Amino acid sequence: MNGVGPWWFPDWARQFLTWLSSHFFDEASWRKHDEGYTLAIKPRAICDWKFLQAMIRDASRTTRLHRMLMCIALALFFYTSVRIGGRASYGRGVA
Repeated sequence: MNGVGPWWFPDWARQFLTWLSSHFFDEASWRKHDEGYTLAIKPRAICDWKFLQAMIRDASRTTRLHRMLMCIALALFFYTSVRIGGRASYGRGVA
């Protein structure tokens, strides 16, 4: 699994995004999404929807409202990003 970001991002960019998102979301969110894209067993839309659901669950676990709102905004950004640009990565054997 390559972390947060598409396979074609430079390693430093994926490492930074993974580090940044780890402050808001559990690692399992992106790991499962990467796994779904790599294996391509389920349709991409389902992988992306489950990714959003996992991020929203992570956001709901915080007790600070402003942090929860930031998490939800970031989750929606990531979801929109994978819906728009994820086709290039889906089923390639790398996420």
